[in-house]
Amino acid sequence: MLLSVPRIAGALAFITVLAGTAMPAARAADPILIGFSAPLTGDAAGSGQESLNGAKLAVEQINAKGGVLGRPLQLVQGDDRCDPKDAAIVAQKFVAQKVAAAASHYCSGAALAAIPIFRDAGTLYVDWGAVSSKIPGSGYDRLFITIYNGAQPGVYAADIAVKKLGMKKLAVVDDRTPADAEFATAFQKHAKELGAEIVLSGHITQGDKDFSAFVTQVKGSGAQMLFTGNYYAEAGLLNRQLRDQQVSAVTICPDTCMDPQFLAIAGAAAEGAYSVTQPQADELPAAKDFVAAYQKEFGKPPGYIGPYSYDAINVIAAAYAAVGKVDNEAAAKYLHGLTQETALKGITGPLNWKTDGTLPSFTFSVYQVKDGKMQFVGH
Repeated sequence: MLLSVPRIAGALAFITVLAGTAMPAARAADPILIGFSAPLTGDAAGSGQESLNGAKLAVEQINAKGGVLGRPLQLVQGDDRCDPKDAAIVAQKFVAQKVAAAASHYCSGAALAAIPIFRDAGTLYVDWGAVSSKIPGSGYDRLFITIYNGAQPGVYAADIAVKKLGMKKLAVVDDRTPADAEFATAFQKHAKELGAEIVLSGHITQGDKDFSAFVTQVKGSGAQMLFTGNYYAEAGLLNRQLRDQQVSAVTICPDTCMDPQFLAIAGAAAEGAYSVTQPQADELPAAKDFVAAYQKEFGKPPGYIGPYSYDAINVIAAAYAAVGKVDNEAAAKYLHGLTQETALKGITGPLNWKTDGTLPSFTFSVYQVKDGKMQFVGH
């Protein structure tokens, strides 16, 4: 199901397109350029490629049904490698190439580097993966986020660790990147509020490979569970090195561990690990057609981030269709004006936003590695 635009007379043609009525493919008109920045190489490239595939599928489907306002959408891709410096360069290139909007960013540091550039250019920015609260905290009124935001995963993970699993002694590690540090801080704070003891808090650096010193600390701390606020490359290696030293602490991580590369890197050492994540595509009732189309197009399941980039593209398309022109001021005003009753119908759920561009509510899922696979265990 693609996004629908209720109660907007100027969007009637687009409603027809999104409802599935056959229309000629958009070809002759100048394309509407959408900047797509993600880690397409580097340690987070698996997630970046998955998000790119979701965006490509949305563009392909919209263009096959007539495009937006008689114009095709066209992705302008940029590889930010989750590096703020690269993200700033990509954002500057987007502006030079006159992209109308950006559906961008998996990593919060990259997003924060791009926002000032998007602000100066007046770019409509729909964020599908970067989740630090500093992003809406920037105050940019043309920013809209299709995924959760802020410290929520850390709070939810603490609830799972203490209230559901009964853990009393907890350790925490993060890589000091904006979102991961925020998760770790929230985990510690909430776990203490619930009566648990934080026996160790530490940091590892993104890109490092040897965590033996920290693993020794975990082993000596008596921790029953370790919250790992890290991307999948470090989280996978850390799990392996924990098991190599016979550390019995169970790990719990945010959605980064949902990437298949986490299991590939950690191997058997991942068994029993938990992940607190946004709902996966196959959990989402409205995503059934998306899952089938993604599988057919790319030969694999869409996983944990593709649905959110898919919705981001459709948000941009719906906004321009609703206001009848590619006008970012008008598009942002329209999106800000949506309510619970008039919310866009995304495959990830209803989409309307608070004044800071974040979603009013979000539900998390919990997965655990069992028999070498990430398996859903509840909410």
